[in-house]
Amino acid sequence: MNPIITQSLPIIGLVGVGFLLRQIGVIRAGEGTVLTRLIMNATLPAVIFLSVAKAEVAPSRLVVLLLCGITVPLIQRAIAGFVVSRFHIERSIAGVIVISTMAAQVGFFLFPFFQLVYGSEGLGRLAAYDVGNSLVASSYCFYLALSYGSKPPIGWRASLKRILALPILWAGLLGLFFGISRIQLPDLLNRLLETLGTANTPLAMLALGTFLQLRYPNWKPMALTVALRMGMGLLIGLAIVSLVPLDAMERAAVGVGAAMPVGMVVLVYAVAEGMDAEFAAGVISLSILVGLVVTPILLALF
Repeated sequence: MNPIITQSLPIIGLVGVGFLLRQIGVIRAGEGTVLTRLIMNATLPAVIFLSVAKAEVAPSRLVVLLLCGITVPLIQRAIAGFVVSRFHIERSIAGVIVISTMAAQVGFFLFPFFQLVYGSEGLGRLAAYDVGNSLVASSYCFYLALSYGSKPPIGWRASLKRILALPILWAGLLGLFFGISRIQLPDLLNRLLETLGTANTPLAMLALGTFLQLRYPNWKPMALTVALRMGMGLLIGLAIVSLVPLDAMERAAVGVGAAMPVGMVVLVYAVAEGMDAEFAAGVISLSILVGLVVTPILLALF
């Protein structure tokens, strides 16, 4: 067996542990969402900030990776918009499909695998890519959720306020600032962020396990969504790495990052804006299951 796949098994096992804890009631309904909020607001921002700030990469390369992270979801949006209009899909589901193709679960899902294979140097490159991905997911993707949702519009000022309140967004931007300026972090702050970052992998994998489902009654549009997010994402990523001059780790960051599962933020947007939350949860679960299989294989191939 390929060593990358073998080394990935403990990470996949943590997802299974999270699933079992949910089944036996140790983690109850809704508590997985609490874990997700903790990760999105504390441990993941710490990982993103440190990875970008300490990346041994030229600032110009960080910007290139960020732009790649912006480009992939924008292309995905155009493709998904065409598909949902072509098949006349119900609006509450169409909205979930569109934002699902745009919001990839890069930081939440891929970081542990990527760090295992490429170490901190590779993680810095992936984090730069995820800054672009997160910028789109937290801004344009949020705007689309508002437009597809059934709840009244909240106005552009309130929308902008929500976007600017996202810790992941600021973690990436501040990480870029420190990475480009080469300003040294205070030792105490550095150790605090490293401690938070260390907790990210086990918490993220356990949280992912709590969202897994084994029944998919509306499986056809769910499968379509996963195919658009991961399959089409992979093709777009491959096209970008063939056109843009990137080194080996950058190619892996873009190529594999573009093929990641649907982001947890999709469920948050679906619930908040009155779209089909059950469909969103099913899409996330199905994409996680696919991602657990294909991610180690993709890393081995790259």
